[in-house]
Amino acid sequence: MIYRLSFRRRIWMAFMLIVVLAVTAAGWLSYRIAADVVEKNAYRFSQTTLSKTSQVLDEKLNRIMSSVYSMMVNTAYRRALGFDSNFTEVENYYTHLSALQATFVQTRLYEPIIHTILVATPEGDYYQTSQSRLFESSFYDSPLYERIKREQRKLWFEGHDDAFFSGRERVVSFVMEGIPANFTDDIYVVANVKEQALKELVLGQGNGEQGQFLLATRDGTDVLRSDSPLLQELTGDAGFLRSLGQEQGYFDYVSEGKDYLVRYARLKSFDDWTLFSILPKSDLFKQMDSIKWTIIAIISGCVLVSFAFSDMLTRLLLKPLNRLQFLMKKVEMNDLSVRYESEFEDEISQLGYRFNRMLEELGRLFREVQEAEQEKSKSEMKALQAQIDPHFLYNTLNTIYWKSQTKHLADVQDMVLSLSKLFQLGLNKGKELTPLGFELMHVEQYLKIQRQCYEQLFDYEIEVDPGVDQQQSVPKILLQPLAENAILHGFKNRTEGGRIRIRAEQDDRQLRLIVEDNGEGMQLPMQLSAPAEGQPLKGYALYNVQRRLQLQYSGKASLTIDSQKSMFTKITIAIPRGECDDTRE
Repeated sequence: MIYRLSFRRRIWMAFMLIVVLAVTAAGWLSYRIAADVVEKNAYRFSQTTLSKTSQVLDEKLNRIMSSVYSMMVNTAYRRALGFDSNFTEVENYYTHLSALQATFVQTRLYEPIIHTILVATPEGDYYQTSQSRLFESSFYDSPLYERIKREQRKLWFEGHDDAFFSGRERVVSFVMEGIPANFTDDIYVVANVKEQALKELVLGQGNGEQGQFLLATRDGTDVLRSDSPLLQELTGDAGFLRSLGQEQGYFDYVSEGKDYLVRYARLKSFDDWTLFSILPKSDLFKQMDSIKWTIIAIISGCVLVSFAFSDMLTRLLLKPLNRLQFLMKKVEMNDLSVRYESEFEDEISQLGYRFNRMLEELGRLFREVQEAEQEKSKSEMKALQAQIDPHFLYNTLNTIYWKSQTKHLADVQDMVLSLSKLFQLGLNKGKELTPLGFELMHVEQYLKIQRQCYEQLFDYEIEVDPGVDQQQSVPKILLQPLAENAILHGFKNRTEGGRIRIRAEQDDRQLRLIVEDNGEGMQLPMQLSAPAEGQPLKGYALYNVQRRLQLQYSGKASLTIDSQKSMFTKITIAIPRGECDDTRE
C-alpha cells in the first residue's frame, strides 16, 4: 500500500511521524522532569514554611517568658514579695500594688502580645489596676493552680476562658512560681496571651490560602481551639497521634476524598507542644496541572502546525525549487537580468513566473527612481536659482545707484543693510527650516527694499499675536513669494494706496500665517500647478509654496486662497503645531 503513494505523500507521512514521536517524547520527558522539580520544591516550601512558623512561635513564647523574668527582678516586684523588706502587714499591700503598676506597663511594652498579668500571693493579688479583676475567681481555686502544684514546674496552659479578669476572653496562660520556693511558698505569676493573637501570629507566617496550622499538646489537645472541621477531624487520626511523640516529619491524610500533606515539628524551647501544617496536595502541586496542560497544548499545537505546513514543506523539496533558489542568489548579487524557465506547470513554476514579473517591475521602478533623482537634482538647482530673482536684484541695485546719485545716503544705507540681511536669512546656512521669527524678518527686509523701489506704491504691516512661539521652525522663504505675488500682480495697475498685511497666529492645533493685500484679486477657484515648459510663470509662486508644504509636511499643511476681484486677496498657510518643529531637511 505504501508503495502506491506519491513521493510527496510518503515524505509528508514520514515528516508527520517524526514530528509526533519527537514532540510527544520531548513533552513527556519535560513533564516528568518538571513534575519532579515541582514536587521537590513544594515539599521544601512546605517544610520551610512550617520551620519558619515554628521558629517564630518559639521565639515569641521565649520573649513572653523573658518578659516575666525581667519583671521578677524589678525592685518594686522584689519589695512587694518581701525580697528587700519584711512584708507582713496588710496595710502595705496597696502601697506595693501602686508601685507595681509601672512594672506591669513596662512588661507589656516589652512584649505587647501579653494581655494581662496576675501575681497571686496568699496576702493578695497584684495586677494592672486599669484592667477589671474578677475577685470572686481565686487563682488558688483554679485548674491552673492544681496543675502547677502537681507538676512543680513552669507551664504553658492551652487556650481557656480567662477567669481572673472581666471579659473572660480566650487566653493562653504562662504560669510559674513567682519566687523561689525556699524563700516564700505559694506565690505564682500568670501571664495571659490572647488566643486570637497567637492564631494571627501563626497564620501570618504562612500562606493562609494554601493550608492551615494546628498547635497541639502531647495528649493531642488543640492549644488554640480551631473551628475548622478538618482540624477537628485530624486530631483523631492515627498518624496524628503517632506524630505527637516525634520531633518532626510528615504523613499523608485523606478527608472526604481529598488528599492532604501534614507536616509537623515540635517546638524546641517548649517541647510539650507540636505545630502541624495541613496543606491540600491539589494546592501544593497545582503547578503540575498547569505544566501538564501546557505541555499537552504545545504538543497539540505542534501536531496541528505540522499538519498545516507539512504539505507545503514537501513541495518545497521538489527539484524546480533549486533552480529558483539559484536565481535568487544571483539577484542578491544585483543581477536583475536573470529569468526563471521551467518545462513544468506546477506551483513552483508559477512562483518562478511571478518572480520574473517581479524582476521586471523592479527594473521599471529602478529606472523611474533614477529618472526621479535626476529630475530632483534639476528641480533643486532651479529652486536655488529661483531664490535670487534677477529682476528683483536688478531693480534693487538700480534703486540703490539712483539714490546714491541723488545723495539719499540714508536710504542707500537702509537698502544695503536690508539686502544683506535678506540674503543672510535666505541662505540660512543651507538649512531648509528656519525659526518663525527669522522668516518674518526675512519678508520684512524684502518689503523694506521693495517699498524703496516702488515709492508710494504700497505700505505694509506685520502682526504677531501674543503667545505665538517665534522659535518654532517653518520652511524658509515661505512668505516672501506671497508678498512678491501681491506687489507684482496685485498692485500692477496701481501707483499708490497698496497695503500688505502679514499676520501670525496660532492655537493648540495650528500655526497660521496670513498674507493679505488690497490688490486686483484673482479668479477663483484657481488651479495651482507647475507651469509647462515655455509657459509664463503666472501663479508659480503659489504653486511653489504649496508644493514645498506638501513635501515638508506630507500633506498635513494647507494653503488656502480667498479673493474678490478688484477688492482683496487673502492667502492663509496652516501648519499643524505638532509638525512645526519637524527637523527634516
